[in-house]
Amino acid sequence: MNKNLKTVLITGVSGFIGTALSHELSGNYNICAIDNNVNQDICKAHKITMDYSDINDYENISKFINIHKPDIVIHCAGIAHQQTGKIDYDEYIRVNSLATKNIAEIAAKINPFVHFIFLSSISVYGENNISDSISEDGQCKPSSDYGLSKLDAERCLMQLYNVACLKKLDILRLAPVYDFAWSLNLDKRVFAPKKLAYLKFGSGDQEMSAVSRQNLTSFIDYRINQEKNSLETDCFCNIINVCDEKPYKFKEIINIFKQSNLYPNRLVLGVPLLLVWMATRLAGLFLQDKRQWIYSCHDKLKFSLVFDNTKMLNTGFNHINSLESVFLNNKDND
Repeated sequence: MNKNLKTVLITGVSGFIGTALSHELSGNYNICAIDNNVNQDICKAHKITMDYSDINDYENISKFINIHKPDIVIHCAGIAHQQTGKIDYDEYIRVNSLATKNIAEIAAKINPFVHFIFLSSISVYGENNISDSISEDGQCKPSSDYGLSKLDAERCLMQLYNVACLKKLDILRLAPVYDFAWSLNLDKRVFAPKKLAYLKFGSGDQEMSAVSRQNLTSFIDYRINQEKNSLETDCFCNIINVCDEKPYKFKEIINIFKQSNLYPNRLVLGVPLLLVWMATRLAGLFLQDKRQWIYSCHDKLKFSLVFDNTKMLNTGFNHINSLESVFLNNKDND
């Protein structure tokens, strides 16, 4: 490792976001990582020092962090939003919340001024009857076990900050993340099963916030560089909604997908929102323990889900990509 460079610890380095972060930060930082499912090519390409532990393996993680003493921790690892019933609440809490708290405590004990960056989710707000752009001060009412676990992790980190265990904390609430090769969070709003057709729910004027993977990793790099210019003893605790510069209408997503080579032209079918309402209410009768989450699926399609990114913009960050640039600039390379 280069002693003149700061050390960044990335958890979940083989994941969708972790992989892009290792590419973004390599060369400017010493990178060490924790992941129990590692892509060896990534590690070799970016000279990453690895620990192959599960993030709940307290003893091994303590030893690894004690050896490398990271200046920055970017905590990406965790269980992503899964199909209903696949993962239970206790497992979400164990992985997404308790492991987060443990890693933060270990890192702060070894380096009292470690910059801890936690990748949370806009799922902490919930999706019920939202009509206005939601700021970081908005009420949090998660409708899924995943959202509950992310909110619990945030609260654990805030407690560590309040007792001066963590002194530099960024909680990034990510809008749905997409890239040219992976757009599941967008697909759910505009595609029929197996992508046999586009579905336009209601007028298609509903809007959603999203964030390109490149915008996300560039913003994290930008935040780290901002902190470089502050005093080592400066303390801060930020909660920031991370989204592209503007939200996207459902019909705009369909039009962009139709123009890209990734999704050949398909029939656009109009779907009455009343039909979606009836289907979710019927499903709620049979899956009562998941009723709130099922009802929220209707709300995601009926209402706009837009998050206020003023705080992100006020940092001075300039967005690199948009939905148009990601999908239309790549179409000739497909």
